[in-house]
Amino acid sequence: MIPTDAPGAARHGAPPVADEAGVRIRPSGSAEDWQAIRELCCLTGRQGDPIERERWPLFAELWVGPYQRLRPEWGYVAEAGGRVVGYLTGCPDSARFLRARAVAWTLPLLLRIAIGRYPRNADARRFAGQRLGLVAEPERRLRRTLPARVDRDYPAHLHMNVDAEARGKGVGRALLERYAADLGARGVPGLHLVCGAAARPFYQRLGFLDLGALEFRPGVRIFALGRRVGGVPGPGPGPAGRTGTGPGAR
Repeated sequence: MIPTDAPGAARHGAPPVADEAGVRIRPSGSAEDWQAIRELCCLTGRQGDPIERERWPLFAELWVGPYQRLRPEWGYVAEAGGRVVGYLTGCPDSARFLRARAVAWTLPLLLRIAIGRYPRNADARRFAGQRLGLVAEPERRLRRTLPARVDRDYPAHLHMNVDAEARGKGVGRALLERYAADLGARGVPGLHLVCGAAARPFYQRLGFLDLGALEFRPGVRIFALGRRVGGVPGPGPGPAGRTGTGPGAR
């Protein structure tokens, strides 16, 4: 079993890294870091654009909460000019993470929604419906189509966003390579993600290969992509030729 509980800097091993543009990649450690991650998640929540302010509390909890509460040691921020301009959250063992999430995060959040701690908006209804099996979840549907070896060969996953003003400057690449290096240092063989069509070329340029795909509504597809840690591409999807999705899709 892949260990995931080593503390912050000791687990990451490498010191914070700053590139020539002054972007510093480091583990997310403080409450301020996680608040900045939540805000950036909402500022990029609609295909890279902001979502409505009233959706922020629950939306941030849905996308950031599980990582902050269950795997905070695998969070990273990109810092420039004293502010967070990008983040990456993830974990080295997705199967274990999903099991822990169901008990330690999903059930408590459903209760908080039921007692009115969050607005019962479309996000809340969708989350409750998916977790109670009343609404089909695109990512879960896609996972059912993927070969069993995906969990073995690409056990880690990630969720990443970059501020609009910092895009095209190598921030996403730097975050991903730092994460991949730390995974490799822990013996993790590969990582996967889920994204939409717009983000797919970016990840393909970084060595990700198609693992599967799903058209979850007419004309809208999500893709599962995988990469061997260290930048060595893994095997393709095999004879089925599927293409797919992951936890960062929105």
